[in-house]
Amino acid sequence: GQSGFFTAIAKYDPSNSKTTSGIDWLLKHLDCCGITNASDWRRNADIAKVWIKEYYNSVPDSCCKRLRDQWNPTPKCGEEQGMGNSPLIHNGGCYEKMVAWLYTYMPMMGVMALAFILFEASVIVITCVLRRDGLTPVPVRIQ
Repeated sequence: GQSGFFTAIAKYDPSNSKTTSGIDWLLKHLDCCGITNASDWRRNADIAKVWIKEYYNSVPDSCCKRLRDQWNPTPKCGEEQGMGNSPLIHNGGCYEKMVAWLYTYMPMMGVMALAFILFEASVIVITCVLRRDGLTPVPVRIQ
């Protein structure tokens, strides 16, 4: 559920590239900010380790809207945008967008998994039939 997201937000720290890069990737790809909205960054300030305490009313730059020709947003564009109603950032939360993404792509992933399982099963059956009929090639030893 959402508790994992809140834990990740509380641990957000630009000096820790693993945690931060994962959160930034999610925010950029889903065009969202926070769990329910951008003000989640402000609500977590009391349990945060580093970043949120220092930038209390801010959001990460990965929450910012980007121009068409740039992937990375303008540096420090998230400063003083933590109220969750700014036109400069994506104010919507990531949780609903992630659930919608999963519902959209889950059937396709299921079909692909089923196709893979059927392919593997057919390879096993064909191998067993060939082996039983003695059609499996015998390895040649070079002396």
